[in-house]
Amino acid sequence: MMRKTDTRLQKRETGIAGLDQVTRGGLPSGQATLVLGQAATGKTVLGLQVLARAIERGDGGVFVTFEESPAQVKRDAASFRWGAGLLQSDRWQLIDARPRLGAEVAGEFDIEGLLSIIAAAIEQTGAAWVVLDGIDQLLQYQPEPQIAIDQIRRINEHCEDRGWTLLLTGKAAGDSMAPIRFEGIEFLLSATIVLSTLMVNQQLNRSLRIAKFRGSGHVADEVPMFLDDDGIQLPYHEVPPTGGMAASIERVSTGIERLDKLLGGGIYRGSGLLISGRPGTAKSTLAGSFAQAAARRGERTLYVSFDELESAYVRNLASVGIDLRGPIETGFVRFQSLSAYASGVTAHFLALRRMLDTFDPRCLVIDPVSALFKASGIEGAAMATEYLIDLVRRRGITTVLTSLSGVLDPEGEATLGHVSTLADSWIVLDYNVRGGERNRSLSIVKSRGSAHSNQQPELVLSDKGIDLADVYEYGSEVLMGTARATKEREEIETERRRQREREHRRMELERRIEQTKRELDRLSVELELEESQSSETDRLERLHREHIKYRRDPGGESLAMHAVNDEEKHP
Repeated sequence: MMRKTDTRLQKRETGIAGLDQVTRGGLPSGQATLVLGQAATGKTVLGLQVLARAIERGDGGVFVTFEESPAQVKRDAASFRWGAGLLQSDRWQLIDARPRLGAEVAGEFDIEGLLSIIAAAIEQTGAAWVVLDGIDQLLQYQPEPQIAIDQIRRINEHCEDRGWTLLLTGKAAGDSMAPIRFEGIEFLLSATIVLSTLMVNQQLNRSLRIAKFRGSGHVADEVPMFLDDDGIQLPYHEVPPTGGMAASIERVSTGIERLDKLLGGGIYRGSGLLISGRPGTAKSTLAGSFAQAAARRGERTLYVSFDELESAYVRNLASVGIDLRGPIETGFVRFQSLSAYASGVTAHFLALRRMLDTFDPRCLVIDPVSALFKASGIEGAAMATEYLIDLVRRRGITTVLTSLSGVLDPEGEATLGHVSTLADSWIVLDYNVRGGERNRSLSIVKSRGSAHSNQQPELVLSDKGIDLADVYEYGSEVLMGTARATKEREEIETERRRQREREHRRMELERRIEQTKRELDRLSVELELEESQSSETDRLERLHREHIKYRRDPGGESLAMHAVNDEEKHP
């Protein structure tokens, strides 16, 4: 049946993670797409996976193999998680179109017979997709390249007239846009996908490029492609969640009370904190403190370590008063140890995303995120980090990232990975070497939306936990370590001496007050005695005057004598 021509470009989704995004909706519907690549780039897998996803959506498909045996094709499909669903479905057919071994070709071959077989299979399965895998193997039997190109044109027109969406896979030399020895085919078709591989640090890195897509916007850059048990994935080009998260004004604790105060009350929920520093500056310790604080709040934390195993890490944190064993056993903390060298950047990113999907944490720790730059595919590490930060931010996950920095440039690697520009808060840990001592220090480079401290306090570790010492300024210097402790002891001793002097002065004053009180009591007694003596003197003086008066006036003898006697009886 002929299909009515529609001048508008229609697209059909492939169902492959990321591919529908870089193509802005899928591959051209009712037209042919050429998929080219060297060996082991994933051409056959791409075709099988497109059919498997189509069947999951209720469509059908036809797979025509020109190179591998049907048994091998089925084994290829069975190695993936979606393979069982494909192999058990009756909505697809596998056609063996391989030329017979030793067959000799005389003259031109005719493609009409193959198209008739495909049409019959489509009638039975209701197929929406047709995959011709290894088309270059068929074309090599055509002695004239121009005639072979004309055959591809006939296939393309036949599919377009009937609305079949076609995938043609073939081998290419390097990043060529045409099958080997058949240049010119790429000009006939609407879309061309080039798959390639590259060895980086002895590890295979795959990539995909939309080399051509007529009438449609698309991602023209070469994008990383990953192949695992789920098949082909383009992890950095999935559609992010729409709408985004509202900016939270809630603060969450880092687990260190004094650090929370320096940050203006902690870090915002859903924000990202970067802790960078040289080896041994306690980056992992601060990250562990954050995880412990989250567990105490009843929040699940995913802790990903690229440096240490779980048992060693938990033991080391216990030595500074941080307990993660309990939260790990109760399920509030999931500790995942990864090897930076074991996989490529894309594989690490996919592993992290799967853990986020399955564990659904409120908090995330990656220690250190700079380890991604040790993995193969270094050119994609910055992109992986940026996409990861964007992913967790859109999910509202509060994130702590640690980053290893160089000796001469403590902020260098963090800036190289662009993490410092993306993080909402940035803490730099460093050493201060003075007086034969190496002491840790902490400084807050930035904390968006917070009136954070600009001081550089000493970071102190002990079996009681983590603490920040008061900033001790001595002239133009900030003292740390023994110098700070010595100066603090001197200040304490000075204060004690001042207190003893104040106590001595107080006691001396109290002694003098007591002495004065006793003197007052003595003077009071003397005053009473003096007053008594004065009264007696006055009495005697009065008697004396009366006696003189008597002597001068003898007639008043009885009265005067009575007065004298009365005074003697009642002095």
